[in-house]
Formats: sequence, C-alpha cells, structure tokens
Amino acid sequence: MRRTVESITILGLFSAIIALMAFIPQFGFIQIGFIALTIIHLPVLIGGYLGGKKVAIGLGIAFGLASFSQALIRPVTPVDLLFQNPLISVLPRFLFGVVLATLTLKLKPFKSDYINIPLVFALSTFAHTVFVLGSFYVFSPLFNPLAEFTDSVGGFLPFLWGVLLANGLFEIAAALLLAAPIAVRVKDALRLGD
Repeated sequence: MRRTVESITILGLFSAIIALMAFIPQFGFIQIGFIALTIIHLPVLIGGYLGGKKVAIGLGIAFGLASFSQALIRPVTPVDLLFQNPLISVLPRFLFGVVLATLTLKLKPFKSDYINIPLVFALSTFAHTVFVLGSFYVFSPLFNPLAEFTDSVGGFLPFLWGVLLANGLFEIAAALLLAAPIAVRVKDALRLGD
C-alpha cells in the first residue's frame, strides 16, 4: 500500500513539473534556431527512477503529450510541426519510459547508485534521442515541413546526424550533471521502496 501511495504521489508531482516546464516558454523546450534543446526528460528520469515501472511509463507519456500539445498550441519552427504527429511526439516518449523502467529494474552492474543511476540515465536519454530521430526518419516523409531546410544541409540523414550530436550530447550531459545527482540524493533521503 505504501509503495502505491508513493508511486501515485511521484507520478502526480512529476507530471505537474513536466506540464510547467512545457508551458513556460524557453524552460522545458529551449528553442535555438531550428534546434529545440529538451530538458523535460529530466523529471521523467528522476520520477521514473524513483517511482518504478508504471511511473516511468506514465511520465514518458506525460512528456509526449506535453510535446504534442506544445506543437499544436505554440509551434515556433518547422521542426515543431513534425511534433504535431503523435507518432513523433508521443510514441518515442512512451518508449523512453519503457526503456527507463527496464533499465532501472535490470541494469545494476555496480553496487553503488552513484554509478548505476548515471548509467541508466545516460543510456535512457540516448535511447530517447534515437527514438525521436528514428520516428522523424520513419514518419516525416508523410509530412515534411523541413524539406527545403534539409535539402540545404545535404539531406534528411545529415540533418538527423547533426541533431543527434547536438541534442543528444546536450541531453545526456544534462541527465548526468543535473538529474542523476538529484535522483541519488532524493533516493538516499527518502529511502524509497524500503
């Protein structure tokens, strides 16, 4: 019973944080030209790690719905138009939650959370970036508002590689430098699951 209450509380709290980050301009989605640096994955990582499988998946879906709604309500660049497709905005974030939950449960190669948590966060964040870019590649030919831009940079694949390097490295660094230390400290302080 206690674990259920913890999970519901974590899911509600971190979903609210995700919503705030999504709807405050330049907070959760930091727009720089055609690139949107995303830090909304940080509460998904922290809350998902602390809350368990259902919370991780729920927060992944909350992240996807926030991205989808922002693309509909306040698109800033042509890239945002791609996120109006739920197969690009919601599906990869759902899968992100599944990967986070799976790695949290299965990947514990070291005895220390100071190593395991950053490892889980880095791998989950990398998977998230690959899922989003993979969905771009698979689903954007149906509707590609970036055709003119991607043609100017040598095609869609070079564009995806550029985004992978720029966004992926930034998001992994944010996960390691910001989310992992918070998750370790909160887990230690609350002794969740004990």
